[in-house]
Amino acid sequence: MIIINTQGIVLKAVTYKENDLILTIFTRKLGKIAAIARGAKKSKSALLSSSQIFAYANFTLKKEGNMYRVTQSEIIKSFYNLSYNFEAFSYATYILKMIDNSLIENQSNNRLFILLAQSLYLFCEEEVDMEYITLCFELKYLDYIGFKPIVSICVNCYNKELNEVVFNAYEGGVLCEKCSGNFEHNIKINIIATKVMSYILSNDILACSKAKVSKYLIKELSKVLKIYMNVYLGNVNEKSLDLLKSLDKKGVE
Repeated sequence: MIIINTQGIVLKAVTYKENDLILTIFTRKLGKIAAIARGAKKSKSALLSSSQIFAYANFTLKKEGNMYRVTQSEIIKSFYNLSYNFEAFSYATYILKMIDNSLIENQSNNRLFILLAQSLYLFCEEEVDMEYITLCFELKYLDYIGFKPIVSICVNCYNKELNEVVFNAYEGGVLCEKCSGNFEHNIKINIIATKVMSYILSNDILACSKAKVSKYLIKELSKVLKIYMNVYLGNVNEKSLDLLKSLDKKGVE
């Protein structure tokens, strides 16, 4: 019998039978796992609060075949108030789906776990630019799974003295003015935007959240990162953000 105690964040909860839930949990020790929470849908269940999407809890897990069973849990932070803010809920759902869709099961990544917990915390804060926080998450996420874009030197000649650059997703980062003519699929990018990317990659997301970044730079970086992620991760699931963006456009009109 294998019993494990670990912190975890619930990425997804699917009904199984009448009162049970099958949870997808991103844990510190085991990485992403599937676990059944028996009776978790009952109003008096001790597992109820820790079986909801976004729940951050201590889980006691028992291995049963190819799956785990949640035998005990203690909530650390529910992040339940995300459900009352449509913008926060949309961005939080987006980063959860990103992790769920791209992580291999049973592969731990402690830096990414901490990043997710900190990002959910920031989405619950007032007066936070959630688009910018999501941008920070995406950049650091790419770094932590092994696809860090190179933005402080030219990826071709390794020149560090960069005045004008382009971004090339297929080459893995920025190209200096001298090298850019040798490659296709270049994207224009402001040199200040590359410095923002370098700052984000070098600092904790909580520290990054305090920086004041213009909406223009955020939009430019979001566009570049979307292309970069599609090259290295495939089509990134952005359905949770589509409605939010369409509402923003209607609000402008």
